[in-house]
Amino acid sequence: MNIHDIARLAGVSASTVSKVMNGKDRDISEVTRQKVLDVIEKEHYIPYFKYREKEGLKSHLIGMIVKLDNRERENIVLSAESAAKQKGYSLVLDCVKAEEEIPAAIEQMNRRQVSGLVIDSTEKYFCDRLEETTVYLSRTKDFDEKQKVTFYYRLSDAGRVAAERLIAEGHQKIACIVRQSDRSIIEGYKTALQDHELPFEEVWTYEGNCLGDIERHGIRQCLGKEVTAVVCGSDEIACSVWKMMERMKTVIPDSLSVIAVGDSRMLWIFGDGITSVRLPSECMSQNAVEYVIDMIREKKTIELMRKFSPVLVERGSIVPPPQEKQSGKIIVVGSMNMDVTMEVSRIPVNGETQLAEKMLVFPGGKGGNQAVGAGKLGGQVYMIGCLGNDMDGKQLFTGLAGNHVHMDGVIFDSELPSGKAYINVDSNGESTIVVYQGANRNLDISQINGCRYLFQSAKYCLLSMEIPDKIVEYTIKFCKRNNTEVILKPSATEKIKDELLKDIAYFVPNEKELDLLIPGSQSLEEKAEILRSRGAENVIVTMGARGCYLRNKDFAVHFPGSGFEPVDTTGGADSFISAVAVCLSEGKHIVYAIGFAIYASGITVTRYGVQPALPDRKAVFVYEDEIYARYSALAEGGREKSEEDTGDRQSEHGLYD
Repeated sequence: MNIHDIARLAGVSASTVSKVMNGKDRDISEVTRQKVLDVIEKEHYIPYFKYREKEGLKSHLIGMIVKLDNRERENIVLSAESAAKQKGYSLVLDCVKAEEEIPAAIEQMNRRQVSGLVIDSTEKYFCDRLEETTVYLSRTKDFDEKQKVTFYYRLSDAGRVAAERLIAEGHQKIACIVRQSDRSIIEGYKTALQDHELPFEEVWTYEGNCLGDIERHGIRQCLGKEVTAVVCGSDEIACSVWKMMERMKTVIPDSLSVIAVGDSRMLWIFGDGITSVRLPSECMSQNAVEYVIDMIREKKTIELMRKFSPVLVERGSIVPPPQEKQSGKIIVVGSMNMDVTMEVSRIPVNGETQLAEKMLVFPGGKGGNQAVGAGKLGGQVYMIGCLGNDMDGKQLFTGLAGNHVHMDGVIFDSELPSGKAYINVDSNGESTIVVYQGANRNLDISQINGCRYLFQSAKYCLLSMEIPDKIVEYTIKFCKRNNTEVILKPSATEKIKDELLKDIAYFVPNEKELDLLIPGSQSLEEKAEILRSRGAENVIVTMGARGCYLRNKDFAVHFPGSGFEPVDTTGGADSFISAVAVCLSEGKHIVYAIGFAIYASGITVTRYGVQPALPDRKAVFVYEDEIYARYSALAEGGREKSEEDTGDRQSEHGLYD
């Protein structure tokens, strides 16, 4: 833009503009003079710096001097640039290698006629004409008192917040690994331990001069057998810890809880995400630029200092320490599908077309449902299975992870889409299901072997038969070698080998599945005994509205239902099995486990869908007294109860399959 453009916009001649700019405007009216000055200001016209200074006109430039070794440099610069742009200003950036370079950088900013300045330093500098429009940034409270305006946060506060989050979860032996430049994190970490009167060992902390040093020496030094959690001084250190623990077959967070100081997208990649303490650098930088602009416009007076606080970002890398946990690990090997549920007046028969009254789409699949059911009830759950590399797959993955399911054993298959299930639900809540396996069929033996480290410490494995038969058989044998007890639901299969039955601790068919497995006119009780005689240790037959039947060496007993009115029975069986698994993993008696599961499944069938309908622990605990009152007598002395002993206590509605 030149003098003629200014003249055109102001509606005056170029000579008039020249006179105003050169101070030769005695014969020009004040209105015209001000009109010219307003256009110059609005268009950021900078032809003569001396004239602008004379008239008090300011450039729309903000200078920023940032140290290259500032760990938050990128966040600070991007936030400052965005804040300046929103106010109609541009950012002039100078990154310095050392403190000694800052005076020269300030001199350069003055020459470039910036109107305000943001300096990353704890020292006070002479800024010449910018003295009254300068804000300093600091990550410590120990800055020069001569600084007139300082925005700061304390890195030590972030260390304290991180340690306190772990302490709140029950951890007492906590490590802290940082770079030497971030050693103040350790100060905050120590403060938290002292405040809670917790032990501190020097061997639990490490200050590395680089990431390589930390990976070679720091992680192994700090993460001994006693340590149950670690504060990582950066996102990079947290990721290095995760990778090393993975190589050592140490499961995070079950064996080690992790929290990072500093946040980034990188922390979403690992497991269920790494919890972090987000530093307030972006907010601080934004506020600093806005404050500089207000000082330029003379809207604010000088203030001494402003403190910003770190923020906790919860993800899935912190759980109670191993000794605090009451439950054992549960592995789920099975299908994950997207369920399409259609409400109809009655289930269609051959050749019939029905109009659906409503269509609902929910995440599902036997494996996925059982994993979410156990996760919601507080179990330590690990999923093994295949998803398609599509939107359904990503949604299923996110849904499972969000319900406390560890997804270490899940892979995305590029050949097939994610599985789908098409469900018809009638007005009585009964349902029929058609399943498209999709990526589920590509679950193979190598994937099971790759999850060997999960099975080594697992107490139970939930297994359904919606995956290939060879994988079911291999997983059962694999569990036996690792002393992991199998809980199996024989979905729609006519035969199961006796050699497999003897390795199944809990066999859970419904009545229809039982009749397919043991055809004939025998009673339900007789068929359950046949399965037990073939090797199944515990046979639990689910009976819909009439409850369930348990047969093992100690019990032959009917369990009455809970009395819940169903609206959708689709997820009842999955809810039942997952609840049984969680209770058993906590060391509960099998009779209590079944009673608890009856109520969990009863709650489920009063809601639509499966995974959204699965209850959490609080929902079932509402009925805790009722569960104990109803079933404790069986656990204490009701061994070998006959059908007649309990048949008169059956309710109309209860456990659904």
